[in-house]
This record gives sequence, C-alpha cells and structure tokens, in this order.
Amino acid sequence: MSAQDESQNILGSSKITRREFLKLLGIAGATAGMAACASQVTPTSALNPTAGAAPTSVPPTAVPTAVVVPTDTPAPTPAGPKILKFRLAGDIPGVDPAFMVGVETFVIDIVYSGLIYQKPDSEEWTNDLVEKIEQAADGLSVTFKLKEGVKFHKGYGEVTADDIKFSFERIANPENKSPYQSDWATLDHVEVIDKYNGKIVLKEPFAMLWTSTLPVNSGRIVCKKYIDEVGVDKAKMAPIGSGPYIFDNWTPNQKLVMKRNPEYYGPTFYYDEVHFIPIADTQAAEVALQAGEIDFTNISLGSVEKFQADPNFKVELRPSLFYNWIGMNVENPKLSDINVREAIRYGIDVNQILAAVYFGQAQPEYAIIPPGVLGYWQDAPKYQRDVAKAKDFLSKAGLTKLDLTYTTTTGTEDKAQAEIIQQNLAEVGINVTINALDPSSAWQAGMGDNGKNIELYNSGFSMYADPGWATMWFTCDQVGVWNWMRWCSKDFDTLHAQARSELDTVKRAAMYVKMQQLWDKDVISVWVTNGTNASAFKPTIIPALTPHGQAQVWYFKGSA
Repeated sequence: MSAQDESQNILGSSKITRREFLKLLGIAGATAGMAACASQVTPTSALNPTAGAAPTSVPPTAVPTAVVVPTDTPAPTPAGPKILKFRLAGDIPGVDPAFMVGVETFVIDIVYSGLIYQKPDSEEWTNDLVEKIEQAADGLSVTFKLKEGVKFHKGYGEVTADDIKFSFERIANPENKSPYQSDWATLDHVEVIDKYNGKIVLKEPFAMLWTSTLPVNSGRIVCKKYIDEVGVDKAKMAPIGSGPYIFDNWTPNQKLVMKRNPEYYGPTFYYDEVHFIPIADTQAAEVALQAGEIDFTNISLGSVEKFQADPNFKVELRPSLFYNWIGMNVENPKLSDINVREAIRYGIDVNQILAAVYFGQAQPEYAIIPPGVLGYWQDAPKYQRDVAKAKDFLSKAGLTKLDLTYTTTTGTEDKAQAEIIQQNLAEVGINVTINALDPSSAWQAGMGDNGKNIELYNSGFSMYADPGWATMWFTCDQVGVWNWMRWCSKDFDTLHAQARSELDTVKRAAMYVKMQQLWDKDVISVWVTNGTNASAFKPTIIPALTPHGQAQVWYFKGSA
C-alpha cells in the first residue's frame, strides 16, 4: 500500500502512502497528497497508503473549525535550531519499515538508512550505507561492502552485515506477516561473509529490486540488537536507525520531533530539527500553513490558484504516480454478481468527480498503471456514465433497487466524492449510505476479517515508477491486507510472479497489460484519476521532491 507515498491503502485525503500507502502512501496523493505501501502499501485519499480525493456536486467551501493545530513549536531564532515543520496527513501508528501503513514513510526516510537511496529530483539511485554494490550477471545475487564505522543511534553500535540480513529476511519471512513481503518476493537469504561484507541471494531474478525495494522503505536497515532487546512493538514506537535524524519525542496527534544525528556518516543537512505535524484534513492543513503553524503541505487542486496568487507562498505541481479508484468487495453477497458491479461502473460519473473534487485539473485514468510507466495500457476501455445501461445491468441481476454502504474518510474531499457517488447511484436504483470514518479507523476498515464487511470504498495508492509496485497489492495473498476488493485471480497472480522476474522490458510490459485486462474483465473497480501532486510552502523553504512530487524531507533546505 504508503502508501509513499511515500505507500501506500488508506481511506482518506492525503497509505498513505504504501508509499508513497502502501498503501498510502503518505502526503503524496492525487489532490490531498499522501504513500505504500507502500511505502511505499503501503501499502493511499480514501482508503489508501498515500493520497486523497473526494466531494459533492458542489464542493464544500467551509473550513473546519474544530481542528486543533499545535502552536507550541518555537520559531527558530538566529541562535536557535533551524526547524522544518512538515505536515503529515495523519498521525503515525509506529515507525518500522516492515510494518508501515503509509504516512510514516516520511519519518522512516530520515530515521533509517539503506544500502542505496534515491537521488533528489531523480529516479536514479546512489550509494548510501555501501562502499560498493554489484549484481551478478545472472541476476541471482547482489554483493555489497558496507562503509565501516557507521553507527546506529543512541549507542547501539555499528551497522553490520548481520543487520542487513536481519532487516531483509524479516520482511521476506511469511511468518512475520509483513504487508511488504512482496518487496522481497524472490529473496532466498542474505549471506553474511564478514562484518562488513554480504551477499543477497535470490531464488530467481527480481526486476523490482533496484526500483522499488532497495532504494526505498523495504530497503531500510533496522538495528537487530535493538529489536532483539526491546521487541518489535516497542521498537516501532521509539525507532533506532542510522539515518540523518534521531527520533526524539512524540506527542500523539500533535507533534513528532526529530533531531539531527551528530554521528551521521553522510552530508550535513540543513535543518537541525524536523517536526512532523499530523493534520488529516487538507483544508485544515492549508489554514495551518497560512497561520504559520507548518512550513510545507500538500494542498487540494482547488486551492492552487489561491496559493499561487499569494506572494507569501510558493506552489509546486508535479505529475503523480498516484492511482485512485472506487473499489467493490467481490466477496460480499451484494456485489458478487458481475451485473451489479457493471451497474455501478456505468452509474458513476467520473467526469463529475473530476470537475468537483479535482477542479478540472486532473485527467481520468482507465487502468492501474499510469502513463509513462512500463506496462501502461494505452488502449484501456474508457467507460462513460450511462444510466440506462446501468439500470439494465441491475435488472439482469434480478434487482430494481439495492442498498450499499460506501466507506471513506471524514476528509472534506472524500466526503464530497462520496456525495457525488450517492447521488449518481440513486438514479440507478442503488441507495448508498456513506460511512465516513476518522483516518485511524479508516486504516483498519478493510484489514483482516473487518474487510469482509466492506461493500464500496474509496481508495488510492501512491507508487514507485515500477509497475510491479502497482499490481503487487492485489494478488490473492493480499486479500484482507491491501486487497480490499477481496478479488483473487490465479491468472493475475501467475502473471505478476512472471513479470517480477522478467528482465526483458518488452515482455514484461506485455504481462502487465494482460493483468490489467483481467482486472477490467472482472469489473472490480471504477477508476478515477492519477491526479496531480500539488504542494505549497513558505518562500524560505527549498523543498526536495521526486519527479512525481514525493517529498524527500531530509534534502529540504532553507533560505534567508
């Protein structure tokens, strides 16, 4: 799923990031900006690892008044620390690369190091913890040599090959039930040669290794000694990494403080402290930015012109790797008949959603893989609203009316999208009850046995620039994890497994097109948009973003 992004799946406007939730999926979303996923699931934006969406025919303009924004962050003085106040689209559930939900991908990025990392404003990677790293010609192993003397935070010793082995194998081990197990789908084991040298041994080639595993969250290194000592549950609430910032203190739902790591082995970054401020609602975050309570946030597309016209702020627009859809739980008796799902597909007016929620600044999407990414389905069907056809499909299912529940978040945009869908489907004979949950509850709505009760839901995931990070959340083993549609296609699974090991890009692209055709044939979703990432920030902030708008917090700089 964030998510992400940052991924990953998240209900709400902003999984998550999965990556960007897993997934949610995080602050880099379509309109609200979230990650996985993921984390990237991380496995989100409605039900998603990292993003946001949703409104009514007439989007609401009132700003929530009940949102409490922290006011105790001291403004930096010439003699004081340089502080970056960065908005998160929700509070974090913990900070662990193996179990992230979405929004915490930004925290993971600066607490933990990896063997390699993604360069700012680039899809390329460079060395991080390693002096050298090399893949064998057959694609079945990767040897690495660690930099010597790299220290974990708070006196937990050096980063060694044992930590690399522990970090990767714990994600790959199915007994640990990491939602990011697919990031290490072909890992056999990590061989420890000596303290600083090791070898990643694969059961078969893994095409995603260098794009969506090693450079991002599933490639982050945790401290084996620390987790063995305190356990996973405690470690994720007070993480120990080797990255540029140390986890200092956390007041739930108010503020998470990160301070510069004085023993960091890499370059010195600009900010002494990073304060993560959780604000779930995008409009509330925009108000907080104007009030000076935060320095950077993703904004709704409807607010772009307002912030562009204000000399007190700068705006950055980037094409998104987000994908937003309306999901249907095919295991639910109400939705098990494909004719009912066809009625929903033809009954929803996506163009109305784009006009009202995205203010006409986002294009519709027609399949899961966005333009510009390997496997993009150029000829995907373009379904348009047709009430007569929708009613005909409902009749084929033996129904003239149907009651359904639509699960989303309390975010302004998500609720607005829900109201459009409610109105659209009422004309078909489908009565929709909106189930708007707070982001924390929304994250759990489709997980495990809870997901059996899901009917319709709004979801969005951010992703990395590899098609496998889009499709991996919808295999059979993801049912009840990030696959809230509870759709299980053995053919889809087989193609996914083949594609992740196929190093020929032409053959690999063709496999992803076939997977999208299977998805479309079974009518399990209504696609909305890939969106646009819009962020606003103070003129004194020099942000660092990926080409698709994911914030790289540790690279942020300031100006006078």
